[in-house]
This record gives sequence, C-alpha cells and structure tokens, in this order.
Amino acid sequence: MMLALPLSGWAMSSAGDHPVSFFGLFTLPPLLMADEALAEIMSEVHETLAWTLIVLLVLHVGAALRHHFIVHDGTLRRMLGRAS
Repeated sequence: MMLALPLSGWAMSSAGDHPVSFFGLFTLPPLLMADEALAEIMSEVHETLAWTLIVLLVLHVGAALRHHFIVHDGTLRRMLGRAS
C-alpha cells in the first residue's frame, strides 16, 4: 500500500499531463502518456488506495488498543518499547 499509493498518484498526474516534483529537487519523468480518461481511472484507483490505507490504519490502531484495554497482554507496551 505504501508503494502503490505514491505510484498511483504519479501515474494519475502523468496521465493528467501534470509534472511531478520530488520535494522541489527535481521533476520525475512521466509514467504514462497524457490521457484524460486514464487520468480519471487512476484518480479513482488512487482514492480507493488512500481510503483502504486509512481503514487499515484505523483497524491497526483499534487492535492495539483492544490488546491494551481488553486483552491486557502487554502488546501495546511492547510496541512502544516498554516491557510489560
């Protein structure tokens, strides 16, 4: 997900004929030829990936909090670097 999201954004921008600057240091070459229909598809892919990553993050945090407050197994303490 962490690779697919930036790559889909790069592809979306390339298909939309928008240059992609890498933190102002240099401009990335286009991944795709300019195509408005493809840019729309890549926009949907990028948005879907972003929402999927958000949902996974919320589930992960929820699972860590469940382990801490309900299961009481010390998982969150270990994740934070504190022995239980």
